Amino acid sequence: MTDNETKPSKGRHATGGAGAFYRDLAMMILGIILVGAAVFFLLVLLADNPESESAATSTTGEVTSTSPETTTPTSVASTTSTSSTSTTSTSTPVPVRPPEEVRVVVLNSIGLAGAAGRLTNDLSEAGYQTLQADDYEPEQTPSKIWFRDGFSAEASELLEFISDARIEVLPDDSLQEGADVILVLGTGYEE
Repeated sequence: MTDNETKPSKGRHATGGAGAFYRDLAMMILGIILVGAAVFFLLVLLADNPESESAATSTTGEVTSTSPETTTPTSVASTTSTSSTSTTSTSTPVPVRPPEEVRVVVLNSIGLAGAAGRLTNDLSEAGYQTLQADDYEPEQTPSKIWFRDGFSAEASELLEFISDARIEVLPDDSLQEGADVILVLGTGYEE
């Protein structure tokens, strides 16, 4: 090489070797961990702050439903959003209609001969307005108590007759149009 020729030199961005690469990688990973920890810490602080606008307070009340023969406690949960002033709501008992004001139909989805008719007789003797029992397909697992809007408390009362049933909103409004509550005998139903 002559004096006019210059030796190639390392530029500003050239690495200082493998050690510098691993040092830079470790610093980057540490930075990511620190930023993640800071975000997590802020989320925990905001979640624990009851004055936060996005916090929600959950309260659980107990509703006692009474029928002529039994008293059944039913757990009811309500959730209320809070703003800068903390407020919570409490559940009030939902009035339960007497059996003579509730139209009920029993459907048999399990093919147990006469089961829907026998349960219909039991409901009639308890004072319910009963409609003609019928069959239902497909088979339900477990038994279901379907209710129309406004009849959830009455559906809960009918657990006395099918204790293992699942209470649900009526999936199809066109089903048994004259009934307020529909009991569908499903697998596991025993007389």
